[in-house]
Amino acid sequence: MFLNPLNIIAIIGYFIVILIIGYISGKKEKTTNDYFLAGRNMPWFAVCLSILATECSAVTFIGAPAIAFSKTGNFTYVQLAIGSLIGRILIATLFIKPFYKYKVTTVYEFLNIRFGQSSHIIGAIFFFATRLLASGVRLFVASLALHVVFAVPLFTAIIISAGIAAVYTFWGGIKAVIWTDVVQIFIFMGGAVVCLVYLIIYCGGYENITANPIFTEKLKFFDFSCDLTKQFTLLSGIIGGCFLTFASLGTDQDLTQRMLTCRKTNLAQKALIWTGILDFPIVILFLSIGILLSIYYAVPPPNLPSNNDHIFPYFILTNLPAGLSGLLIVGVFSAAMSSLDSALNALASSAICDIYRPYLIKNKPEKHYLFVSRLLIVFFALLLIAIAYLCKNMGAVLILAFKITSFTYGALLGIFLIAVLTKRGNCTGNIIAMFTSIIIVYFVSAAKIAWPYYIVVGSLSTFIIGSFFPAKKFKRTI
Repeated sequence: MFLNPLNIIAIIGYFIVILIIGYISGKKEKTTNDYFLAGRNMPWFAVCLSILATECSAVTFIGAPAIAFSKTGNFTYVQLAIGSLIGRILIATLFIKPFYKYKVTTVYEFLNIRFGQSSHIIGAIFFFATRLLASGVRLFVASLALHVVFAVPLFTAIIISAGIAAVYTFWGGIKAVIWTDVVQIFIFMGGAVVCLVYLIIYCGGYENITANPIFTEKLKFFDFSCDLTKQFTLLSGIIGGCFLTFASLGTDQDLTQRMLTCRKTNLAQKALIWTGILDFPIVILFLSIGILLSIYYAVPPPNLPSNNDHIFPYFILTNLPAGLSGLLIVGVFSAAMSSLDSALNALASSAICDIYRPYLIKNKPEKHYLFVSRLLIVFFALLLIAIAYLCKNMGAVLILAFKITSFTYGALLGIFLIAVLTKRGNCTGNIIAMFTSIIIVYFVSAAKIAWPYYIVVGSLSTFIIGSFFPAKKFKRTI
């Protein structure tokens, strides 16, 4: 039985710890600068680990093993990490300096400074659409663990997962997000390592594993094909991975917000580059788990789930000893919470700083904006619950999450590139370029081009079209 005293203690202990961190973090927060940027006083290593925790999320914890477990799965997903490191270097070089120079709270305020009000608003709207959909998928994946392990209805599992993240984020803001992420990444990475060790033992040790034909078939890291319809090739990894990271970490408030909490530009850059270096062993770890699961279940038991996304939670539930299985499920929760908490805080920060304070309710005391920020945490948690439940009939969740972001990330990255690389562009041109790029990406997807190229096409088309429009004088609203 999963619900034995050791497992219950592990799960309850985890929840108590993160709720305490959230409560303590929020005790000294008096302004939205404290709530959304932690007074720009967070240590770089904590920011680094928080970004990693959010990037990994439950989608990686469950989705990456599912990809490697599939019949055609192997290590080629690692190729995306190569382009991802390049993308981080570009962000550190091009974006972080202007964000710190203008002391923005959200990255979309930079669009106001560079282009004007309309670009500011449309950038925030694109972020809302992207983050709500992508985080809804993440919430759905996190809830699968509760659903599979405790046999609770999926909707109930979704409410529990979102509710816990909302509580400590409501209390502590970004400071709670970062410090709970630090705890959470050690929990779910430690759990993954332990699970890998158990799988190696269950599969007969290193010699038996390497002699297994399944392992030999899956031992492939690089695909040198130039076929644009294939998802994981070296070409798509370098180009698509670069643009995907460039857009997500450079233009998505959910991930960029953490970098803005460091004291200095160089510390934010240091935190970002280290996430790219650490990404390699993390991805290899989770793919290895999936491959070992395919060896372990080479002769599937009668009750093996047909959905690959359920395989890893099923293994944890049925094969690990009491206490350890509880810690592993805590690891799934940790991966989930580390992405949900940051999404809630980022959505609230953008709603306040990009829409509410500059355009709707101006010149109120900080106490008012802090109160509304906390209400927005609850509002966005409810929205994510609804979106997550609608994901239950979707396909492979990891690929779904990437496809969702691919349509809007390219448009966002395109106008940010216009802002930092040229002296051209205006609000009208930006809006035309962004919506045109989405149409172009749609036709590219209809042509069966692989999803890693969507952001490349979207960002380049936005940049080219938007650059045709000259710069205009405007009155800044922030």
